[in-house]
Amino acid sequence: MTDAEVYGKFADELMRFAAALAGPSGAEDVVSAAVARALGSPRWQSVENKRAYLYRIVLNEGSRVRRDTARRLAREARAAPRDRVDENAAELDLRSALRTLTVRQRAVVFFTYWADLGPSEIAVLMDLSLRTVERDLSAAKKKLGALLS
Repeated sequence: MTDAEVYGKFADELMRFAAALAGPSGAEDVVSAAVARALGSPRWQSVENKRAYLYRIVLNEGSRVRRDTARRLAREARAAPRDRVDENAAELDLRSALRTLTVRQRAVVFFTYWADLGPSEIAVLMDLSLRTVERDLSAAKKKLGALLS
């Protein structure tokens, strides 16, 4: 399969995943940077599971974007008073709660609830052990439950 065919096959699902990690406005940048990094990697041609490899790079890029965004927001909050945005309180609470999760926990929650994958499928896709996926999902549920109750 050519690189263009690989991208065409997985682009939509990678965009949805990136949107869960970095938000809808940052998803395209995350996927673009991740795909560019993957295709430029000397390992790319020897990768057997290109889908899992792309997901891993999107996860890493999403982590980088999340860290950068958190630092930028902290600088902006220190520099100017924050404007109030009229949002549904429950939606705002959910967004705030999701932001407290690690990127990997957010990824596991995304795959569990939005992509409807089981822990073993997530483990293969993210190249993690089953126990790590189960632990991250459990921790995320516990944290979200405490914050949203």
